Amino acid sequence: MDYSHSLTATSAVAIIAFPLLFLFSFLWISRRNTNSKKTAPEAGGAWPIIGHLRLLGGSQPPHISLANMADKYGGIFSIKLGVHRALVVSDWEIAKECLTVNDKEFASRPKLASSEILGNNRAMLGFAPYGPYWRQIRKVAAIELLSNHRLELLKHVRESEVKTSLQQL
Repeated sequence: MDYSHSLTATSAVAIIAFPLLFLFSFLWISRRNTNSKKTAPEAGGAWPIIGHLRLLGGSQPPHISLANMADKYGGIFSIKLGVHRALVVSDWEIAKECLTVNDKEFASRPKLASSEILGNNRAMLGFAPYGPYWRQIRKVAAIELLSNHRLELLKHVRESEVKTSLQQL
């Protein structure tokens, strides 16, 4: 039996397989490390379905519970509100950076099925994502619906609605 042929095939597979294995493991570890750097640390004590809601609805007011968590986990951390993650920022320098430097990343709304259905494919002002369309619809709402002139024109409608509601009560 010719062992030299099988030995060269095995060594050729090993020569090709080990660098590929090393490359894939390096890529997997580096991708795992970059993902962990992008997320804020999550506060402990979350239950599977309700998350940290039980801590916020306890005997202490929610702001005291969040302050205690901030003392334990630092100025920025995440909590789970149900199944959704929320970012908690308690340091004014980090909050300033979030609201000035990175304001476009924090300005938009999450894509939810309910906003697609209720908001006419996210076309309503309250459901629209931040962008040119939202800025335009906000401008139209401010000028056409909420201006002093328009509110004065529709004052009689509000008054009659209030009178009708009071009569029904």
